[in-house]
Formats: sequence, C-alpha cells, structure tokens
Amino acid sequence: MVGRSSFIKDLAQVANGAASALSGVREEIDNMIRQRMERSLNARGLVTREEFDALRTRHEAMVARVVTLEAMLNTSESASKTKSTSTKKAAKKPAKKATAVKKSPAAAKKSAR
Repeated sequence: MVGRSSFIKDLAQVANGAASALSGVREEIDNMIRQRMERSLNARGLVTREEFDALRTRHEAMVARVVTLEAMLNTSESASKTKSTSTKKAAKKPAKKATAVKKSPAAAKKSAR
C-alpha cells in the first residue's frame, strides 16, 4: 500500500508539473498571438484603443482652445470695427457736406439753365 500511495503522489506531482508547463505554454502562445495581431494592425494603419483615446482627448483640448481663441479674436475685431466705423462716420460727415457744397462746372451750368 505504501508503494501505491507513493505512486499516486508521484502521479499527482507529474500532473501538477504538466499543468504548470501547459500554463506557461499557453502564456507564450498568447504573447505570440498578441504580437502578431499588433504587427498586422500596425501594418494596416490601425491604432489601439489607448492611442485612440489619447488622440481624441488631445483633439478635444485643441478644439476648445481654438474656440476660445476665435471668441477672443471676434471680440477684439468687433471692438476695433466699432471704433473704426465711429471714426469713419465722424470723418465722412464733414467730407459729405464739403462735397455737397462744391459743384462741378457742368452741374453748375445745368442748374443755371
């Protein structure tokens, strides 16, 4: 019986060793498959989810920055247009009066007839 008990123990140890070896083989196979998949995806120009999320975050930040800069630009342009149009209107009013007073010689002859 002692022989049988040691045989069973030896058999259990061999089974445990085989299971450990098979789990190591499984991990190696998983690593090889993952590497080949990455190579094929990179060759096709595809990116991983992490890379996509990082790029999307950067894109959203850049869009927000552009919107902010455009808003600042529009407010400064509208302020400068308001100033320039008010100065142009002030400058044009006397100029219009001056041109209205002066008549060309042809217009003076027509009004005299």
